[in-house]
Amino acid sequence: MTIPDYTTLIGLPGNIAVLLFSAYLLYLGAEWLVKGGSNLATRYGVKPFVIGLTIVAYGTSMPEFVVSFFANVVEHSSTISLGNIIGSNVTNVGLILGLSALIFPIHIAFKSIRNQLFFLFGISILLYMVSLDGSISRPEGGLLILLLLGYLFVLYKKPEMAEETLEKADQELKIHSLGISLLMVLGGSALLSLGAWSFVKSSVWVAEQFNIPKLYIGLSIVALGTSLPELATSMVAAFKKQSEISVGNIIGSNVFNILFVLGGVGLIKPLSVLEPVIPGAENLHRFPHAEYLVMIVFGLVLFPMSYLSDKIGRVSGLLLLTGYFLFYWWLFGQ
Repeated sequence: MTIPDYTTLIGLPGNIAVLLFSAYLLYLGAEWLVKGGSNLATRYGVKPFVIGLTIVAYGTSMPEFVVSFFANVVEHSSTISLGNIIGSNVTNVGLILGLSALIFPIHIAFKSIRNQLFFLFGISILLYMVSLDGSISRPEGGLLILLLLGYLFVLYKKPEMAEETLEKADQELKIHSLGISLLMVLGGSALLSLGAWSFVKSSVWVAEQFNIPKLYIGLSIVALGTSLPELATSMVAAFKKQSEISVGNIIGSNVFNILFVLGGVGLIKPLSVLEPVIPGAENLHRFPHAEYLVMIVFGLVLFPMSYLSDKIGRVSGLLLLTGYFLFYWWLFGQ
């Protein structure tokens, strides 16, 4: 006897509840994984900035990675994976940075983020170029992972680039026993896996039920859900008037989303970036040129905003939020 799919049994209200609860599991799982992993590393004498560049960076990108993995490998819905990353990068800049700047203007020296902005722009263009053939193959995924390793090596040689963020993280880190740290790592991994599985299952159900392209679901619901760790961190930093921390976190998160998530998922299983023009019509596809362009533009606007006055003020924050909502108005208004 086949067990019916829970998504069909619980209907729309149930699947919305599952999406909300799954998003919370993703946030909680990432928090536990980061704290437990950081504790383990500290106990064994790993330098704080190395912890920041590895465990903390990977941990905050794990919701995107695990969701994208389940979507591409388990559910065979690769465009959810792509939409998740494009949408997360747009959300990080448009929604999260925009809200942070509205709460408290972000004073940031352009020269301190210039190289990272150039790198983010470069890998965004590279991602677009390698996707033009309709997929991200294993060799292309491997290339992205190699670039990630090079990026980490440069940061390792210049740890001062992340000094403020790591100092703050170090102050908040509470050293737990070995047993508790291991439980946090295992528990965080389990919560991430469960949250990602149920999030993708319910997202796919919603897409199929309402004939919404899976790319759009990835760009919106899934992207917002997996961006919760960055949203929570940036909001807390903004209210503490430490919102300059948000800029580095967001740029770093966008870099990891492209290199670690899409690179890693593409390395595990080639990832198609083509979306059926009509849901269910698998023989008629389109390439998401506009969505890629929007992601690239949201990265580019940080150049003039930070260069002109060494800050991202409330007007800039309002412009980012307006651009964010206009993008989704256009997306679902087509």
